[in-house]
Amino acid sequence: METLVEFYCEGQRIFGNLHLPHTGASCIIALHGLESSKDSGKWPTVASRISEEGYACLRFSFRGCGEGEEKSEGEFEDLSLTGRIRDYESALEYLENKGEVDTNRLGVISSSFGGMVAIAAQNKRIKAMVALATPYKIPRFETPQIPKLEGDYYVLPSGRRFKKSFYEDLRSYDLLKAVKHSPPLLIVQGSLDGIVPIEHARKLYENAPHPKRLEIVQGADHLFSKSEHLNTAINLSLKWFKKYL
Repeated sequence: METLVEFYCEGQRIFGNLHLPHTGASCIIALHGLESSKDSGKWPTVASRISEEGYACLRFSFRGCGEGEEKSEGEFEDLSLTGRIRDYESALEYLENKGEVDTNRLGVISSSFGGMVAIAAQNKRIKAMVALATPYKIPRFETPQIPKLEGDYYVLPSGRRFKKSFYEDLRSYDLLKAVKHSPPLLIVQGSLDGIVPIEHARKLYENAPHPKRLEIVQGADHLFSKSEHLNTAINLSLKWFKKYL
């Protein structure tokens, strides 16, 4: 069963979808990337596959993300790693208060900037973690991907903008230190990721404690946009959760 849910972080409403195969199921939280949302790209497919295997899955849009009536409140321009960590922690609190899933068996599957959120947060409630295409720092962008500085904002190629304070906030985190305290961690990286270099996956893997695993999916891009590559990533993730969650 899939239901639209909502919860609040710092007074702003966040929309999500809870896939619940049965009451008391262990639950995996899905964290999307920088400009994505709960409904974009791979996330509906990921959540459905997780639910088919008997796990609950909560996918939600971080504040300022999403489309139409299910767009989470807040402004994208206020983007920060700290803010997204707070959204993530509010999602975990929602699950605890709702009481429909087994909060003693929580996992997280995350992608790109969402992976940074999961690693930086290091929430002790998480028993197993999967990070897809995740950098340990914001990579050096190449033209034309580089955000342009316009006044007090950086403007992305999509036209979206965020405040200069984004980078100031980011400098307060050291993901290579944070990952040393991870639960069992699976890192999945596409060999043709044009956004996050493979060296980022290797650095995270080197610094993570055991148990850990690094899987390079040959031919996959940053989004795992081809179905065969996404299926490989999902199958690897489910195998990891079955072992450690």
